[in-house]
Amino acid sequence: MFRMPTAIAGSAVVALSMSAQSPPIAATESNVAPRSDELVLKESDQPQSPVDNAEGLVAVGEYVEAINIVELEIDNIERRSNRYNIELARPLVILGDALAGVGDREGALGAFDRAVHITRVNRGLHHPSQVDIVYREANVLAANGEVAQANRRHEYAYGILLRSHGGGSPMLLPGIFSLADWYLVNYNIFSARGLYEHALSVADETLTAADPKRLRALRGMAATYLSERFPPYQKETGSSSSQPLSYRYGTMPAINNFAKGERALIEVVNVLMASGEASQEDVADAVLELGDWYLIFGKHGRATTLYRHVWELLQAKPDELARIFDVPTPLYLPLPGDPDTDGVAGRPRTGVVELSFRVDESGGVSGIATLRSEPQDLMDVKVRRAVRRARYRPAFDGETTLATEDVRVSHEFMYYPTDDLPADVGSKEHAKAAYHPGGAARERQAFVQRSQNGLDPGPARTGFSRSLR
Repeated sequence: MFRMPTAIAGSAVVALSMSAQSPPIAATESNVAPRSDELVLKESDQPQSPVDNAEGLVAVGEYVEAINIVELEIDNIERRSNRYNIELARPLVILGDALAGVGDREGALGAFDRAVHITRVNRGLHHPSQVDIVYREANVLAANGEVAQANRRHEYAYGILLRSHGGGSPMLLPGIFSLADWYLVNYNIFSARGLYEHALSVADETLTAADPKRLRALRGMAATYLSERFPPYQKETGSSSSQPLSYRYGTMPAINNFAKGERALIEVVNVLMASGEASQEDVADAVLELGDWYLIFGKHGRATTLYRHVWELLQAKPDELARIFDVPTPLYLPLPGDPDTDGVAGRPRTGVVELSFRVDESGGVSGIATLRSEPQDLMDVKVRRAVRRARYRPAFDGETTLATEDVRVSHEFMYYPTDDLPADVGSKEHAKAAYHPGGAARERQAFVQRSQNGLDPGPARTGFSRSLR
């Protein structure tokens, strides 16, 4: 039996213990069933349809060739049948993906819209098979800056799934998480919280305590409390129009409840430790998440205790320990968006502000110095103000947290040249943040990206950054 020291959590003492995990069985010639040559040949000889080929081309970024293939296939289907044949839906979706890949967002939306229409005509107005296409529409709209329309598509998709599965079905959980993730990324935290709470209620009724979907609901709830206390960068304006989305799902705004978020993360840790199926890496990730929660809320002693637990769990994985603890990691870095520029003249340009500063033992920032600013004085004050509010997980040596000098952030932004702002900076990737040492560190949408990639999403955090595995 492996037992770690107890960690103080609120007024309770939570024992962090777990059984020693058996190492996974390596895949060797002796324990993997051999495959016959005949089976391999049959699989390799299976012909691929043109639509399959186009889908593969989209996956590797060969968008133009994929467009040519699916447009021809769409034309062939229409010639032999009609413009509403359900066989058109899939090539239209692939066409939309390819058009989005080459930057033709209007064309992509047209292809997706037609695919949705054909699906509705053939399968019914509320058939759930349209939902995946609707999500694609929402992603393109969001990338195009049309947040309100993207929000309507997300809510429409959720309504279709709710109608199809009912509010208490575990089959609704992917739809709940998709809408909750969207709300959280767009700082509609109270609606997001209501959905995560509903997901937890459904999971409690239908799933086991250690089911990943249930743990995801708990982490999502905690993320809403964190985002409420530590919001993304907010423009200084008295207008109420800055509120991104309406509160449609969830409770009325209230004072941040630290204890509820804390309890949710503690439950994740305890459930994983009690589970015989969780790996030490999974447990370490949950303990690290709780430690980061304490640190960002100013409870340095509790955070350090939990970081020691993580160190013990990962002693056999020095590379992972180095990734987590060798350099300061930004936990909350609310960098500003692009500046509002009046008197637009010319093509958009990329500006940059690079700062150097000290991260102390508690993760706070001090000694900020501007190393580079282009154009001069356009965004210096806003970026410095944001970095001053930042919270980092400090470097850690297994026993105590360490201060680090000359940590850097390089923030890039798009702006339009005016009479006062010369076009002196070339275009680069939009809004990129990095820290030094260690490279890129800003993951504003880590939760959603991990979910889309089929990974354990970890905590959803708006302005709360974590490295991805």
